[in-house]
Amino acid sequence: MATKRTVLIVNLVLSLFFLMNALSIWAGFSLYPSRWHFPLFMSAVLGNLLWLLVPLMFQGHSGPVLRLLRAVLAPFWVFWNLLIFLYSVFVLLLGLVWLAGFMWRGVPFPPFAVVPSTVFLAAIAFVTLVGLFQALFTVKLERVTVPIRNLPPEFAGFKIAMVSDLHVGLFTRPSRLRQFARVAQEASPDLFLVCGDITDDDAVYLPKFLKSLEVLDPYLPALGVLGNHDVYANPEKTLHVLEDSRLQMLVNEGMVIKKGEASLWVAGVGDQGARRIGKWGSVAPDFDKALEGRPAGVPVVLMAHQPQGFQQAKERKVDLTLSGHTHGGQVGFKALNWSLAKLFMKHHMGLFNEEGCHLYVTPGTGYWALPVRFGLTPEVSLIELQPEG
Repeated sequence: MATKRTVLIVNLVLSLFFLMNALSIWAGFSLYPSRWHFPLFMSAVLGNLLWLLVPLMFQGHSGPVLRLLRAVLAPFWVFWNLLIFLYSVFVLLLGLVWLAGFMWRGVPFPPFAVVPSTVFLAAIAFVTLVGLFQALFTVKLERVTVPIRNLPPEFAGFKIAMVSDLHVGLFTRPSRLRQFARVAQEASPDLFLVCGDITDDDAVYLPKFLKSLEVLDPYLPALGVLGNHDVYANPEKTLHVLEDSRLQMLVNEGMVIKKGEASLWVAGVGDQGARRIGKWGSVAPDFDKALEGRPAGVPVVLMAHQPQGFQQAKERKVDLTLSGHTHGGQVGFKALNWSLAKLFMKHHMGLFNEEGCHLYVTPGTGYWALPVRFGLTPEVSLIELQPEG
């Protein structure tokens, strides 16, 4: 049964989007010729009808019809509501500018707003089209050097290839997954990691992902952790499918990787999302358990899908934490160290050094819901360990 608080939040969200739709439709009818009114009105009707399908799109997917429904309709639902949100906020800001500087001059709002509105919508279209191309067809290898204190000389130059946030779903192309694995393999890594959100809420897509790992050298160690979407997919199913597969999952556990007599401890924690779902509490993060058995003085590389775990990693003096989850908001510019996710979180993407501990947050290799990554090319990360100093 839904709680009163949940019902209140849902009603507030629906009311807010109703007002945003009303404002956007009013602006469209006021600013643009009548020939555009019918398509605008029908788009609004269809976009809002998708709200009726939200319970179906985001429930457990037990059959091909529900999977197809979600794969086809969820991106349109997300795009429509994102567009309405952005455009209504823009119209409000435009209205404030008009009130402050032009209304008293007798300038009507429609003539004042039509050009800025058109430019804004054209910019949205440009970002969408370029981001669509980037998300679906481009990939880059991002090289990151991390200095590690007390790193044994044998591990100097140790290379870790990492992918994250693949969100493999119905329309994910197997050739695209093989491309990611091939880019990683061509960098000649010593270790291959998958930092969570392997599938898009459904373990049925795991075999498609595992097939792509055939590109990797069969002797290359491949390790992974759960992400929040892997938890939503039912972590027991996910771990069962991956059991004895090419990808060894680390859930609050670690292992020693040796080079000669030297050692490195590689560990993974469960995902924060499990804390919100009582029955999956067993796969919630347990940093102490992940470090159990670590030989004294051995450097640690820890996978934690969500970067909010960095605080607990710092408390335990973990040398390097690897995370994903943020996607960089799927809009940003890595060269400028800016992403949409930076508006909401400190550790949005890139390399951080706090209290002698490092965190690398990848902006991700795949995408969620919208196949758009504007300015943030899908990334295969190559982490190279070097001795500090």
